Amino acid sequence: MTNASGSEDTGPAPAVVGQVITGEAFVVTREDVDRFESGTWVDRAYPEGEIPEFPETLVEGFHLLSLVDSVLQFALGDDRGAMWGLNYGLDKVRFVSPVHIGDRVLPTFETLAVEPKDGGFKVLRRCTFTVEGAERPAMVADWWGYQLPRGVVEKSRRS
Repeated sequence: MTNASGSEDTGPAPAVVGQVITGEAFVVTREDVDRFESGTWVDRAYPEGEIPEFPETLVEGFHLLSLVDSVLQFALGDDRGAMWGLNYGLDKVRFVSPVHIGDRVLPTFETLAVEPKDGGFKVLRRCTFTVEGAERPAMVADWWGYQLPRGVVEKSRRS
């Protein structure tokens, strides 16, 4: 495939290392929290209700982590190029500061590494979610994606 400049688009190049994508700020609502708790069975794990020590407005760290892929896709918009991706795994995740329902969260994604793998690329991004106005991030996750050229999977199925 070719990119907008007319040259062959072979996927993410090592030149994108250091690139920072800033996503659109988002807010987690009470409804979002309730759906997350239901969908991940947190409501079943704690059937008696709230844990007294756990603030009612606190957003679960795993809830934030579950938003990483979608928030990146929102930031990329329609500019996905000739590649598509799979979740490859996480190296390190830290929940540094609390996020509460209604906080505006600012996401950034910094590309740390790009490595060739089996006709595609492993891409390591540092995903940082920071509550607007906070000095420290709320969450930092080093997340690997595996990107493949579009059509590769379909071609291998036909073979």
